[in-house]
Amino acid sequence: MFIYTQRKKSRGQQRSAGEKIQYFAGILLDYGVQVYLICMLLLFPLYFQDGYAHIGTDKAVFFIRAGVTAAKVLAAPTVLYLAAGLMVFLKQKKRKLWEPDTLKRWFSAADLFALLYGAALVVSYGCSNYREGALWGAEGWYMGLLPQLLLLMAYFLVSRFWKPRKWVPGLMLGVSAAVFLFGCINRFGIYPVEMAFSGPEFISTVGNINWYCGYAVSVFFFGVVMFWLQREQKTWQKVLLMGYLLIGFTSLVIQGSQSGLMTLAVVLLVLFRMSAEDPARMGAFWQGMALLWGGCLIISVVRRLAPEKMTYTDGLIDRLTLGWIPVVMMAVSVLVLLLLWRDGHRGVRRDRLFRLLTGMAVWGSLGVLLLGLLLAVLNTLRPGILGSLSELGVFTLDENWGSARGATWAAGVRCFAEQDLLHKLVGVGPDCMPEFIYKGASPGLAEFVERMFYYRLTNAHNEWLTVLVDTGLLGLAGFGGMMVCGIRGLIKKGCGNPYAIACGFCLLGYTVNNSFSFQQLLSTGTVFVVFGMGEAFRRRGDAES
Repeated sequence: MFIYTQRKKSRGQQRSAGEKIQYFAGILLDYGVQVYLICMLLLFPLYFQDGYAHIGTDKAVFFIRAGVTAAKVLAAPTVLYLAAGLMVFLKQKKRKLWEPDTLKRWFSAADLFALLYGAALVVSYGCSNYREGALWGAEGWYMGLLPQLLLLMAYFLVSRFWKPRKWVPGLMLGVSAAVFLFGCINRFGIYPVEMAFSGPEFISTVGNINWYCGYAVSVFFFGVVMFWLQREQKTWQKVLLMGYLLIGFTSLVIQGSQSGLMTLAVVLLVLFRMSAEDPARMGAFWQGMALLWGGCLIISVVRRLAPEKMTYTDGLIDRLTLGWIPVVMMAVSVLVLLLLWRDGHRGVRRDRLFRLLTGMAVWGSLGVLLLGLLLAVLNTLRPGILGSLSELGVFTLDENWGSARGATWAAGVRCFAEQDLLHKLVGVGPDCMPEFIYKGASPGLAEFVERMFYYRLTNAHNEWLTVLVDTGLLGLAGFGGMMVCGIRGLIKKGCGNPYAIACGFCLLGYTVNNSFSFQQLLSTGTVFVVFGMGEAFRRRGDAES
């Protein structure tokens, strides 16, 4: 995608010198970005040095080195490309061959918010009292100024200079399938590759359960949406996607982070609603549901045959793999598929019925959520008012709510509230929430964090709240606007390009999950690359249309 509007040239018409330079630089950038994508989508998820000993740091160092190397190698071609493009643009403008909306097409709303976020990061760093820590970020996390700028660089490089190729998403699906398969068998104590410090809290080649969940939701829904759309797919492609969905669904169910299951529920609800007026999509949706519950039933059989082998479980995993839920939902999935098959042979459409059912599902889910929140508030204000339900932790909004999310969110809100006006606008510095708690917080906040987390609190376990503390209202406006516009632009305005739409759902899954989780370079680095790929596919759809 060029910064100027290319004119179609008739046979024999020669390019100008500026166009030739830009064309050559564009080729260099395209292949350079392609190598970067291979590093990020193939090597990054699989990379580690000494098992789980310091796998988070290993991943961060890999991401930073890959980004810095890409910046050094691609800096000269980028400058050459932009300079030549500007020269051609000015020449065309002088000849009145340019189009007034050229720059508008070059910059999307998500791009502008991304630039705002980048500016907010720089300003936040400049105004921080903890610049030494803000440069690279907290130890073990490394989400400071420079890594964040590398994230934005990855997005712009991929979205602007990569010529979309279908094999790259295929590579991502193949690697993630291996990661998911490792995760599934790790849950039963099987490690094909020896991993130091292995245990229930670590999984696959990713590490911590929350890190694994963050990576999974950043890539898995690409395969789900490609299967759901089913456009011009050959039989072998559909079979591979079915295998991918079976492994991915099973992995998400048993990996251990409940935020992943909440994300799965939200994404499936959105897909269900979007399937209402398309029988083919509705059929694909219920095929996916059959694969989901089929995976749960497979785990149920394995657990009954070897009840002591599973290394990690909780009440929700037990209900999804040992209770009646998977049996009933598999039966429902099969019945709906039979109904759709019969309707297809009879030429019958049930659009009104499915619109009603999907609407009921969406509004019913929102109603249950609001009712649960109301009951939780009532039970918190008047303990015991719900009878036996009051004993469930979900109905008590205290520090322990949501695996201590109540405490982490409270700490994040208090960190923001204690800032002066300037730092409310620009934050305490990129990835500097822990430094503020240790060095600048009030005694009450410091004592609260020490009591709850022994001073080991790096973020608020809510991405947007952490961004608010670290980069202020300015940073939150940039980051939030970038993500919301990115999701909307790819899913709703993907120009019918299934690859763009699939990338949009990856962005949606990442955002929903991180409402209860945090930025870390594996999942955040991956999703920024996927974001860039989606934008590249969307722009190609714009050009073709």
